[in-house]
Amino acid sequence: MELKEATELAHLLARIGGYLNQSVTFVQDCDEEARYLEYRNLIGRLMGDLFTEGMQPLYQRFPELLPDYLGGPYKIPKDVYLPPFYDVTNRIQTDEYNEEEAEQAVASDGHKPTSRASSTDPTAPADAH
Repeated sequence: MELKEATELAHLLARIGGYLNQSVTFVQDCDEEARYLEYRNLIGRLMGDLFTEGMQPLYQRFPELLPDYLGGPYKIPKDVYLPPFYDVTNRIQTDEYNEEEAEQAVASDGHKPTSRASSTDPTAPADAH
């Protein structure tokens, strides 16, 4: 594998991680808390394996691809994360549930969330809210 292919793979793995994060937020917004917590734990294990078994070996082989958020030199382009599975940038930004605001927060599939959590980063982990 050359740097070009490694970069494509790094972008794919970043996109997968972003989608997994968004899926946790989606479940948080759409399901009961107990099911959300189970799902979040499952996705956390998957993301841990994705990192230790997929990303970390790639970054060891191609250190120039280590993302800046891990202390490396590489800035992953924002468009790598597009289109989002679940757009969390429009999530409710107050502690008070406001139905009018919830109507504005719509997933790419038209789902309307009802969460009180806030986030402005579509790639941020759901439990960082």
